[in-house]
Amino acid sequence: MLYFLYILYCLEIGLFLLIYPWHSIWYKNFLLYEYPTLKLIAFNNFVRGAVSGLGAVNVALGLWELWHLRHRSRKSPIG
Repeated sequence: MLYFLYILYCLEIGLFLLIYPWHSIWYKNFLLYEYPTLKLIAFNNFVRGAVSGLGAVNVALGLWELWHLRHRSRKSPIG
């Protein structure tokens, strides 16, 4: 059960990081208004792409773990 929650966590956080930087909510952040330097960094398309890339890695990890869970359950003896 804990392994399944880990897979679900990887998929959820991956989808969040994949989509969030390109959504309008990305611009409505309190920290960005407090720190102008952080605003310049966060609005850079390369940084947003890196965050989305990290999300893609998390989704891939979740799918890989799900594939391994499926194959592990097929190989285990019933008994």
